[in-house]
Amino acid sequence: MENGTRLNRFLAMCGIGARRKVEEIIASGRVRINGKVVLLPGYRVEPDMDVSVDGQTVRPQEHRYL
Repeated sequence: MENGTRLNRFLAMCGIGARRKVEEIIASGRVRINGKVVLLPGYRVEPDMDVSVDGQTVRPQEHRYL
C-alpha cells in the first residue's frame, strides 16, 4: 500500500474545488510541491510536504461536525 494522499484528492480536501476541477488546475502547471511544479494528479502528498496553488500554501480544511 502506498503512503500519502493523491494530489487531486488532497487539493479537493483543501477546498480548491471538486476533483475534476483540480485535475485541470494540476495539468495547467499551477500546483507546486516543495517548490517544484507537479503535473500528475496521482502524485502522492505526504504530511510534511509544502503544497501551493498559484503561490498560496494550501492545507486541508478542518471539518467540524455539530
